[in-house]
Amino acid sequence: MIKKIGISIVALLFLFIPFFGFSEGVVNADSPETVHFFEDSRCPDCARQKEYMEDVLLEEYPNLEIKTYEIGRRENQDLLKEMMEERDVEDYRMMVPTTFIGENYFQGFYEEDKELIKKAIEGENVMDEQRACYVDIPFVGEVCVETLPLPILAVILGSLDGLNVCSIGALILILMIVLSFDSRKKTVFYGSLFILTAVVIYGVLVFAWTALFQTIASFIGPLNTIIGIAALLGALFFLKEFIRFLKHGPTCQSTNSKLANKATQKVKSAFNNDASKTFVLITSVIFFAAVITIVELPCSFGLPMVYGGILAQAGLPWISYAFYIVLYLFFYMLIELVIFAGAVITKEVWIAQSNLITWVYLMGTLVLFFLSYYYLIGL
Repeated sequence: MIKKIGISIVALLFLFIPFFGFSEGVVNADSPETVHFFEDSRCPDCARQKEYMEDVLLEEYPNLEIKTYEIGRRENQDLLKEMMEERDVEDYRMMVPTTFIGENYFQGFYEEDKELIKKAIEGENVMDEQRACYVDIPFVGEVCVETLPLPILAVILGSLDGLNVCSIGALILILMIVLSFDSRKKTVFYGSLFILTAVVIYGVLVFAWTALFQTIASFIGPLNTIIGIAALLGALFFLKEFIRFLKHGPTCQSTNSKLANKATQKVKSAFNNDASKTFVLITSVIFFAAVITIVELPCSFGLPMVYGGILAQAGLPWISYAFYIVLYLFFYMLIELVIFAGAVITKEVWIAQSNLITWVYLMGTLVLFFLSYYYLIGL
């Protein structure tokens, strides 16, 4: 579902039209002409596959029997799991559309699947041909090119997430304090410490969201509704912030937090009064970075949650989850890395025009509204 973000209006109509030849039934894998089709009524790819099976397959194979199962029902989720286990498949996604034909199974519905489905109906084993989409990525393992839109989402959502005034403002504060020592080594050390701490804490958050959604998916199946609601709430928050930024300029509301103020005073005091005590400086920077990262979470409400849900929906191995989360975190910290690199090289802090972040929040609003519409309604 991640790959196919577009579908025609005609296909949407099939979400509301009963289909001939589709019936709920018990498993019968004896005949390759029995198709077991797991769907969701809001799934655009399911509607498109139904259209293909009704208009093409039933025409070419009059004896074809198609049994459909609504994935939202728990007994059908158990059935999908059972059919995967019968085929000795341990690493699979609880997703729709999922189709079983004989010993073959298909997850998703792509143009290249059409001929493979026909071969499966005629009794061929096409699983090796399906594996053609996989490439071996060093340190990651096998990844199907059909999931390549995940890196695109990591770039878009991670970049939007990273452009928040709280985190950028905190980094600038650290750099301005450190630059007063006129030492490039200290700038590199304490600036890197701040960024590393922020990345680790935020990374744990994204991992936690992904693990939570993965657990939920094991009980309820597809996460479309949950992802859609999270995206909608995030979009409304971003819209509210965009309007506030238009009126008053980009400001971090976490500066009103007592904990954030305490952390700020602590790090300033450490560098002013205990500049020779390296351990005190290190602990104060770590504490400051941790507090700001936690307090700023509302500034990017929805983005890490939505991304974690999409990753869980993809049903990838955990090593792949780690790869995509690290990719997300890189783009999350990219703007701060640029500011940090500029400070190290020039010994000055570069600050972008405030209007940039304002319009970034509008972009975030539109992206989240789009994802909400896609996962709740479908295109």
